[in-house]
Amino acid sequence: MFPKQFRIHAVLILAVLFMIFFPLINERPDKEKAEQATAVAMDFLQLVDEGKYAESWQGAAKLMQEKVTQEEWVEKLTKARALSGELVNRTAQNASYSTTAKDSPDGEYIMLTYEARYQRAESVDEYVTVMLEGEGWRVAGYFIQ
Repeated sequence: MFPKQFRIHAVLILAVLFMIFFPLINERPDKEKAEQATAVAMDFLQLVDEGKYAESWQGAAKLMQEKVTQEEWVEKLTKARALSGELVNRTAQNASYSTTAKDSPDGEYIMLTYEARYQRAESVDEYVTVMLEGEGWRVAGYFIQ
């Protein structure tokens, strides 16, 4: 074992390692939740890709509906897609899990990141936030950068 004088050092090193790695492990959603959230996000993105903006808003989480009206949502997506053109391809990049989100109540959130390419926009990052609402997952945010 460790000599008595080095035991405190070993304990401190283990504590620091725990403080570093535990949050990183905790940020990943479990497999089942990630699959459910990804399916919801892909259904949502399909509606957006098909120009069914009102339908995408109607199926979104109440949180999103409270922050943006259906009319604003349709207007903003119509303008964004007019500039970017149609989707060429989309690739999943990352998924992270959190129980907090900026300007939102505590809950379960999965943030999904996609790299997309459109006719007139070569490299676009898409961020879809999915939250657990009641018994199911719903999209609570969609951002394009």
